[in-house]
Amino acid sequence: MDICNKEKADIVIIGAGIIGLSIAYHILRVDPKRSITVLEKDKILGMGSTGKCTGGIRYQFSSPLLRRLSLLSRDFFLKFESTFDTPIWYSEKGNLMLAANEVLWNQLQITSSQAKVDGIPMKLLNQEELLNYYPYLHKDNFLGGTVCPWDAYADPYAVLAGLYASIRRHKVDVLLGWEATKIIIEEDKVKGVETPQGTIWSPIIVNAAGPHAAQLAAMADIILPVQPFRRQIYVCSNPKDLQKNAPTIIDLASGFYLHQEASGKTVLLGGTDQDTWPGFEEVVDKSVVEEFFLAAMEIIPSAMDIKWLRTYTGICEQTPDFHPVMGEAPGLKGLFLANGFSGNGFMHAPAVGRILSDLILKGGTKLIDVSLLTPDRFAKGTH
Repeated sequence: MDICNKEKADIVIIGAGIIGLSIAYHILRVDPKRSITVLEKDKILGMGSTGKCTGGIRYQFSSPLLRRLSLLSRDFFLKFESTFDTPIWYSEKGNLMLAANEVLWNQLQITSSQAKVDGIPMKLLNQEELLNYYPYLHKDNFLGGTVCPWDAYADPYAVLAGLYASIRRHKVDVLLGWEATKIIIEEDKVKGVETPQGTIWSPIIVNAAGPHAAQLAAMADIILPVQPFRRQIYVCSNPKDLQKNAPTIIDLASGFYLHQEASGKTVLLGGTDQDTWPGFEEVVDKSVVEEFFLAAMEIIPSAMDIKWLRTYTGICEQTPDFHPVMGEAPGLKGLFLANGFSGNGFMHAPAVGRILSDLILKGGTKLIDVSLLTPDRFAKGTH
């Protein structure tokens, strides 16, 4: 367990995942003298959602806001190894988005046109082109698809470790095994955080608690529409006709994805368990395995011959509209929210760090319209 050097801090960030560390890093880039304390309930770095994500980075979103967050994060990943002197195995191998019906095919065509306006290279492939480029796909199941050469992979834990090393060099206290148990409030302002190890006083608290964000917000009587959902990931041998460095495959209809790991020998499969109940339980549900692999074979027929090596689960935090919640909590000065990234937290963490740094240090940002991402948008019927 890290030792706390002070009972006070200019800023306390709750959560030492990729979001929390990115926020700390970007604040220090603007104001290196700010004292920051990061609290993490787990005793080991990277035990939460960041350590279990697949490391995907993509730009092919139908949402302009999500495309904007990807674009704001691009330079960070491109320059990471030179900036931090840390390898993250960044590779732009592309994502292949598949449309199995007319509605999804039309959606991909619209998204492709919008992405090009944003400066994002996104190529449309009709059915014939799709099978020509990717003959391992089921020949009758897709009308077309899109591929973006910017879509990439980076090692999540390596990025997390690089950020951690950087902020520690700036004397940031990262307190592992310290769980926030109470947010101290006086009138309409936050004053600090209580933990079993003691109280840390601060006028600025950042909720970067990932799947636990709603529970943390409730300590300040803030209703946060973020729920945790279990996601099951299957580690398998590479399908025999899938070449090395193949793009990540995403079937928009089922949610199925196939991500080839850097070695080219194993793949991560998942994505069809979109209708699970919310909760924090991370046990493997073997009852859905047969259904999952049948779905996999409907996309890549040679999946019938792969070896199923192991299965693990992770927790994904989601909002009702799959867009994040960012900004200062309504009616409570000093509590900032960075939550509900719905599976996109790793790829959008650099943008979130920049945006929260602006909001905390400058009182506003020109990077994105954060009024569209407030937690009360659901009550207002904005989405």
